[in-house]
Amino acid sequence: MKKVIFSLLAVMALGFFTSNAQAQTSPALKVGVFDYDVIVGHLPEYKDVQKKIEEFEKDSLGPRRDAIEYQYNRTDSTYKADSASKKSKAVLDMINQQRQQYAWQLINWQQIVQNAERQKFAELSQPLYDKVQKVLMEEVKAQKITLVIKPDDVIYGDDKTIVNLFNPVAKKLGIDLKAPTADSTGAGQ
Repeated sequence: MKKVIFSLLAVMALGFFTSNAQAQTSPALKVGVFDYDVIVGHLPEYKDVQKKIEEFEKDSLGPRRDAIEYQYNRTDSTYKADSASKKSKAVLDMINQQRQQYAWQLINWQQIVQNAERQKFAELSQPLYDKVQKVLMEEVKAQKITLVIKPDDVIYGDDKTIVNLFNPVAKKLGIDLKAPTADSTGAGQ
């Protein structure tokens, strides 16, 4: 019985010393503060993305809206003409349904445009985000950062645990964070 109690005490002591040693050797939490959008907005290539978005609006979305408006006017005229000539209810319902679909698109056009622009922006800007991601990960590894969060998420921190990653990443990318972004000059979305 004494051997069992002694064994249990030995295992507990060993567990205590092992966990204590791990706590002393584990690295301290080091948090990096970073926001991709800020850095991407300062990249010179960002202006090209914005220019392509503006071209997309003009060359693709403008004609698309014109086509929807044309289709709406055409189905509206057809519906009115067919109503006057006493066409069957089934024909009138089909034409009215098409007319309502076009009307819905025109009424919700702003939302359609925003979704299309958001999707196009994500497509065009992905290489920029990938470029920043690569540099950020190099910096995180070099500074042995445990966790990266956005500046808005920082409630409290001291200089020992919170590391500003904006400047080192910007320096590696060759950009000046003090220069205005394309968005701040009024050229943005």
